[in-house]
Amino acid sequence: MHKFSAVLLVFGLGWCSSNEQACAVEGSNFYAASAAPYQERDPEYAKWSRLAFHEAGKVYTLLDYKYLGRSIVAPGVAQQQFRFWVKQQGVEFPLIVSIRYNPISEQLYTVEMAQEKRGNLQIL
Repeated sequence: MHKFSAVLLVFGLGWCSSNEQACAVEGSNFYAASAAPYQERDPEYAKWSRLAFHEAGKVYTLLDYKYLGRSIVAPGVAQQQFRFWVKQQGVEFPLIVSIRYNPISEQLYTVEMAQEKRGNLQIL
């Protein structure tokens, strides 16, 4: 059994020296260190979310928000929608921010803000 462990040790050391990742030997176990820590990517709508926050924040005090989704409203025109819970002059209410843009070039067309009333939100 000891000869088998020695063969594995030699094989493992040879593998570690030819591998780009660093290896650590702990007893007879080998551990490969990860090349980089896990990095979470921004969601596809992050750019538009920041714009919605910026524009709504100019006028209202922002309390909360929810991403509602993306839709295609015409050929070459995409829309991202966000619902903010806002406060203005002591009154809290829901605000819908709709951002329309070209999905290929990401050219901004419009940013619309409207107080949400029952039935005025387009279902995506």
